[in-house]
Amino acid sequence: MTALADLFLNSTGRIGRFRFLSGAACLIGAWAAADLLLPLPGWVHALVSAALIYGGFCVLSQRLHDRGRSGWWSGPVLLAFALAWPQPLTPLDWVAAAAVALAALDLAILPGQAGFNRHGAAPGARPQSGATPG
Repeated sequence: MTALADLFLNSTGRIGRFRFLSGAACLIGAWAAADLLLPLPGWVHALVSAALIYGGFCVLSQRLHDRGRSGWWSGPVLLAFALAWPQPLTPLDWVAAAAVALAALDLAILPGQAGFNRHGAAPGARPQSGATPG
């Protein structure tokens, strides 16, 4: 359970492509269920949306860290997602959808930085002998 809590509630550290795609799929599925399938009252919908946006910020930040970027870039990505959801209608929505598609391709396909970067060790890296984990 700790791995799930770290994925959705922690914005520090790094995650690889598989964990990013798994986390993003869970969040988008939950967003679609809450937004399109369940008739939630306004305040409940706002609370669920806030929780999902926070989870999205955490997942995006960790993946951006793996790519060597600041987690603050997750803000524009989430804004673009919100503009394009559930389907783009205006020209601005289409620009936002293109930005989300480019970010998704970058984060889902390109590998993270090898080794240690300013955000920590690469996902799955083993501590060197003599080093204490932590």
